[in-house]
Amino acid sequence: MLLPTVLILLSAILHVSWNMLMKRGGDKLVTAWTLDLVTPVLLWPLLFVTGVPGPDVWPVIAVSGVVHAASTLALVGAYERADLSVAYPVARGLAPVLVALGAGAVLGERLSLPAMSGVLAVSVGVAWLGLSARRVGGSLAGLAWAATMATLIATYSIVDKIGVTRAHPVAFAIVFMAWDSALLTPYVLLRRGTRRIWEVFQGEWLPIIASSIMGLVGYLLILVALRLTEVSYVATLREISVVLAAIVGWRVLKEPVGLLRVAAAALAAAGLVTLSLAHGR
Repeated sequence: MLLPTVLILLSAILHVSWNMLMKRGGDKLVTAWTLDLVTPVLLWPLLFVTGVPGPDVWPVIAVSGVVHAASTLALVGAYERADLSVAYPVARGLAPVLVALGAGAVLGERLSLPAMSGVLAVSVGVAWLGLSARRVGGSLAGLAWAATMATLIATYSIVDKIGVTRAHPVAFAIVFMAWDSALLTPYVLLRRGTRRIWEVFQGEWLPIIASSIMGLVGYLLILVALRLTEVSYVATLREISVVLAAIVGWRVLKEPVGLLRVAAAALAAAGLVTLSLAHGR
């Protein structure tokens, strides 16, 4: 119980840093694609240590790459139309309920009533955190993209849970990220062109590489946690990152914050405590 919790909390900190770079990046499409591309390019030699995933994992990797690529496009769409502290909470708030429902149907996981109450409290709290700021920091289009992102997050959470039960988490992450990047490359080249891509990378190469490593480490922590416990617990506890994102949006990105959003964060925190207590029984 303690180890997966620590892994998830560390991952949340790294994930917020990754999203802050995404939001602050001048060209969000190129930034997101480059972040995905740098990781497998730098770390593919680790496959000699971990081994390449076996044939039974490749269909899972294929699906995971497609869903992750789609979620990247949804992320870009949301961040181009809404503040970090709006789009991120809405996407992350809807995802745990979808994961809980999907994990029951696909993986046979069953949550107790207290645990489900915690999931709902977290979902309502973090979604409220984003919706309460919509009037100043986002559009209906941005919220629609965030809701799409939530569906894709829930989907790849379940798919990745299946993947890490069949392969080493590091190998799984490197291969699906390479596939994810390959899927996005033609679209990015068509929309931006090589000159624009090179300009973005020249201006932001150091933060992009640093954040790519942070993003990989953060996601590896999640993949390890998925091997140790239920996907519904992992997906819900990750939402502590929403509170961190709200703080970053307020203090670093200078986005507005108010009493309603403090109350929403408190509800989410209460849900996380409820879920943790229920899971520890």
